Amino acid sequence: MATRKSSTPAFQPIDDSILGDYAVNDYSERVYSKVYYSIRSLCGLIAKRHLKNVFDWNEFKEQFASDFGKVEEKRYSLEQLLEYANRKLGKTLDDLIVQNQISWQRRQEYAERINTNLLPQISEESEC
Repeated sequence: MATRKSSTPAFQPIDDSILGDYAVNDYSERVYSKVYYSIRSLCGLIAKRHLKNVFDWNEFKEQFASDFGKVEEKRYSLEQLLEYANRKLGKTLDDLIVQNQISWQRRQEYAERINTNLLPQISEESEC
């Protein structure tokens, strides 16, 4: 029998360097920080639940950065972080992205509460 040649053309990757400042980073680069911070948040919440009053977020963040590196370092690949999240936390990429959005929303609400509590104090101080 004669061998068949593959009719699937080999695609050349698109060179987006011509876009300059408008070029888009690879998806894995854009989502890396979301995955990193979601894992940190979830691990922190688990540790907080376990340690209760002894838990300190700042110490936890330092320990996490020591173990996982800072987000800018990218000590581990996105695939390694996703495998860790799946194995240790039972979370997928989609779960981690949702967790990141929830975390941002929580921080915004906290900042709004702080700002609304500070505004009356600031206006009282300025009147004096």
